Amino acid sequence: MNKFSLLLFDIIKKRKTFYFLNEFAGIKHFSKDEIMYYQFNKLKNLLLHAEKNVPFYQKRFADNDIFIKDFNRIKQISLIPPLTRQDLYDNWQDIIAINYDRNKLVKGSSSGSTGHPIFYFKDNYAISAGQAANLLGWSFSGWKMNNRGLHIWGNPYTVNNEWTRRSSKFKAKIFAHHKFPAYQLTDGYMFNELYELINRNKYDFIDGYTNAIYLFADYLKQNDLYLKSKVKYVFTTAENLQEFQRNIVEEMIAPVYDSYGCSEINGIAYECNKCNSYHIIDPHVYVEFGTVVDDDGTRELMITDLDNFAFPLIRYKNGDLGVPTTKDDDYCENNFSSLANITGRQSDIIKFQDGGSLSIPSFFGSMLLKEINGLKQYQIEKVTDNLIYINFVKSADFKDRDLNIIHDALTKYLQGRINYKIRFLDKIESSATGKFKLLVDRSKNT
Repeated sequence: MNKFSLLLFDIIKKRKTFYFLNEFAGIKHFSKDEIMYYQFNKLKNLLLHAEKNVPFYQKRFADNDIFIKDFNRIKQISLIPPLTRQDLYDNWQDIIAINYDRNKLVKGSSSGSTGHPIFYFKDNYAISAGQAANLLGWSFSGWKMNNRGLHIWGNPYTVNNEWTRRSSKFKAKIFAHHKFPAYQLTDGYMFNELYELINRNKYDFIDGYTNAIYLFADYLKQNDLYLKSKVKYVFTTAENLQEFQRNIVEEMIAPVYDSYGCSEINGIAYECNKCNSYHIIDPHVYVEFGTVVDDDGTRELMITDLDNFAFPLIRYKNGDLGVPTTKDDDYCENNFSSLANITGRQSDIIKFQDGGSLSIPSFFGSMLLKEINGLKQYQIEKVTDNLIYINFVKSADFKDRDLNIIHDALTKYLQGRINYKIRFLDKIESSATGKFKLLVDRSKNT
């Protein structure tokens, strides 16, 4: 991909990705006050539009005595109740702006962890802004627009329907961005096919599902295989990145740059190669930190898409969790605000009967996995309200002392609030969509 191909694609698809990319890129060098002023102006325009044209927000503002004309600083957004996934499930038709033709909007859906489908809509303006945010975020690693890439992604429906469309094939060709179905990475044959594909095409970068890329890197390590061409960057997304996964991917493929977004709002935050934080794409989104959920300072995230006027998502509480940055990052030339870490989802939290909770990524990532060797993968199954299975896949490096460390840590942390059983498995399967679930709650079926 280069600037010309991006412009050509914009013209064909009637989008403005190139325009947004230039605008967003310029703003990262603004002062922090200038960035906040820019955000406030975009936010107020969005809120005024929602007040005038979106039935759901008309009622929400009226019910809470909120008058947008009185807003004069960005923090006043906290007066608006958060938008929950249940709100989307119950009211999606009333969130579509009445001054947009819904037949011309792109409809998306997501089930998340609840199993209940939610629907959202975007116009070309919002799609363009999300794509531009993603391209800008990748550039924080040193990635260049003319780099050649491989996209490891997709569930069976996406692969068999969307990827076969003429427009999808044209986009892959013009952007020099090939695709490989993540859900097919289930055996050695497909891992080897991916290995041969990368060697043949000499990609500059790989992006896609975190777990799929990690399992491929582990396959390379276990089989003593090394890529013949130099991959420069790996971009992980859609699933929480654990430190042990990062270590294997960087050892076997290339430096890892994690990114954060969701299907409802693309292009939220990206790792920087200079300060190692996740820079939020401030011209595109406004991110707030909500309730603290664990002792590590993990907090709920609330995200406002500043560019989706067709279907405004204002203070959207999508279930994701993150840790605010506490260090001084003034030494970074990128003045966008930042996150220290993305730690998972609300669905990765186990609630105890006594009212306490266990944040799985926080506990297993920051407290436990750094102290032991030889763990390749883990998953928690909540069997009943009083029993969890802790499933591990181990390598030959795993020792008896490591099991003792795990038992000691769990005993001290859980304090008898829930029973657990450790199981060692040969393999932990991904879901049918190709994504990996850190927590599988089977107690809902009992």
